Amino acid sequence: MPEGLAVLKWDDELGPVVTAKTPKKLQMGLDPTTSMRVYGIATLGETEESQKPGYSSLAFNDFKLAVYYGGLNMHLKGMPSMVFLVLSPDEDPDVYKDALPEIATQIFLNTEEDSYKKMVPKLYKQIARYTQMTAEQRQASILNDPVRRTIVRTLMKNGTILSTDLEQLIYEEVGKKIDVDLILRPLVKMGIIATGWVEGLASEVIYLTRALFILRTINLDTVRAIRKGNLPTEVAEQFLQSSRRYHRDYLARLRKDLFETIWAEAESLSKYILDFEAYDVIQALRAGPLETEQLKVNVDLSDVKLRKHLNKLEKANIVMRINDEEGRQHLMLKCDTEVSTVYPEWLIQRTVDLYNDEEIVSRQAMHYLEVLKTAHPSQAALLTLDGE
Repeated sequence: MPEGLAVLKWDDELGPVVTAKTPKKLQMGLDPTTSMRVYGIATLGETEESQKPGYSSLAFNDFKLAVYYGGLNMHLKGMPSMVFLVLSPDEDPDVYKDALPEIATQIFLNTEEDSYKKMVPKLYKQIARYTQMTAEQRQASILNDPVRRTIVRTLMKNGTILSTDLEQLIYEEVGKKIDVDLILRPLVKMGIIATGWVEGLASEVIYLTRALFILRTINLDTVRAIRKGNLPTEVAEQFLQSSRRYHRDYLARLRKDLFETIWAEAESLSKYILDFEAYDVIQALRAGPLETEQLKVNVDLSDVKLRKHLNKLEKANIVMRINDEEGRQHLMLKCDTEVSTVYPEWLIQRTVDLYNDEEIVSRQAMHYLEVLKTAHPSQAALLTLDGE
């Protein structure tokens, strides 16, 4: 477990200033000499290009630091721009190279009215879980954040947008001015978007390469358990009746307004995937139905916390609780949550239409069609074959 977590900003008169830390008594690594050294390494370049957000680590005699720098833009504005994770000498900083950028981004997105300060202790307590996040949880973290969700939603509709236009869109819809590069880096790393410069355009262009959304699905292990007769008849019948009715209504909602339903679900379901305790319950039930006492064995939660999460998941139509004739409670997934990424084939024609309607210039359209061609699954398969 790290020794502590600290957030720093640059002050032109004082240099690096600690704006939040946990635990409160944390001193290690936060002395002016050390923090100035770290800031100096991060800000060696003099341009925005040379000072992009990024992760680094440093080793000292008595401790190590895992560091995430928010970039020149935040630094010059006097905003919180660096997050330190203080480690013992024998810890490996690379364990946190995925977790710290995600935590730091959450902090940087909540700098208005210093609201991030209340988040720091909770984020620190969850750091170990962040290092164990599944690929599904990392993708859900994109959809859980209103800023990045707006970006993906916009790109799934139009495919491409100028960086300056995106900044304005975010400000209008979310009410936040953002450092675009800071927000986009996780999306680029996951292969959700690509960025590039197009001759004749004043700002960088952002392109969607993979669509990202969350669907409700039927859990096949639950169905198999019912077919094998692993549940009492009355429980199985009640489950099937309720599940069929719900999924029929869900499909009707998708057919009626696919785009609106997908984004309402993304906002709703992502929070349960990112709630580590709720996610443990979902993971346990993905293997099939369990009685309450069996679930208690599989998840490390107190009775009070387990009831709390079951109530939330049942209200969200994810979990179903059914008592049999002997009074035993059976728990099962009414809906599984599936985070999906797909190749956005529909954006090929959409790009042509935008060009024909003169909503994007020819160079931008041609560049994006090349990006889509390169990102096509068939090209990935060819690269795999060539590499063999």
